Amino acid sequence: MPSRIDLFLIAGGPGSFAAAQDQTLLAWIRKLEPRCVNMGSVCTGSTVLLASGVAEGHRIATHWLEALRLEADPDVTTEIDPDAIFVQSGKFWTSAGMLTGIDLALALIEKDHGRQLALDIARFMVMVLRRQSGQSQFSSQLMAEATEDPRIRKVQLHIWENPTADLSLEALAGQAAMSKRTLGRRFAEVTNNTISRYIEDVRLNMARRLLEGSGQSIQTIATNAGFGTTTTMRRVFARRLGVSPGNYRASFGANQSLVKGASAIENGLRMDLENVVNGKSVW
Repeated sequence: MPSRIDLFLIAGGPGSFAAAQDQTLLAWIRKLEPRCVNMGSVCTGSTVLLASGVAEGHRIATHWLEALRLEADPDVTTEIDPDAIFVQSGKFWTSAGMLTGIDLALALIEKDHGRQLALDIARFMVMVLRRQSGQSQFSSQLMAEATEDPRIRKVQLHIWENPTADLSLEALAGQAAMSKRTLGRRFAEVTNNTISRYIEDVRLNMARRLLEGSGQSIQTIATNAGFGTTTTMRRVFARRLGVSPGNYRASFGANQSLVKGASAIENGLRMDLENVVNGKSVW
């Protein structure tokens, strides 16, 4: 192995649990750790990473089912984030699952080579939305589709599909054909969340997507996401994310010339699809 390793990742899978018991392998990982500029794991590869001890004192991400098991293990003292899709903590990069490994890979590319290249690769891979490290493994829409009670699922999907509509408790009770009191109680039972919090989650999700991928003004986004006013949206962003909508866009928004359809060559980078396919790309 070289004296300097730019990136060392441990893959997940069924073999992870046996590998986490392999003392020879764990000792090898500990020996390589000082040489690694970046180190981490994908999905249940976190189990091997933790067993080696090299990530002690760092926060890590892993699949939510594995997070439940690790949090119940008294021998695990490392902080486990059960919800994040990927986490960077110092030189350690860890992802929640197989597909979130793509999000982690794009973040590593962005760190080493800039946001523009990461965005172009995401577009080439036909990824509709590049997710950020702070985003949840459980989106509001996914949780709605997974809800067993059809009446509550109908309410959730109505909120998701109509964030600018009248989402008062009375209006939603009409959608579910339930009384307001029954709806509020049943919604909390099924989702472990309040209706008002769910509405805020959906609107915040919508605003973030628009800030990341559209050229709409802050006021237009506040309207389209259902917040109504920029003041309301700013308050929610400050409380939930600790940043303003403008700062969020500056950090995570796509290059606006690309949003408006300008070619990547105008930004100093051209995606030559023919060369990519033929294996002759400068990348």
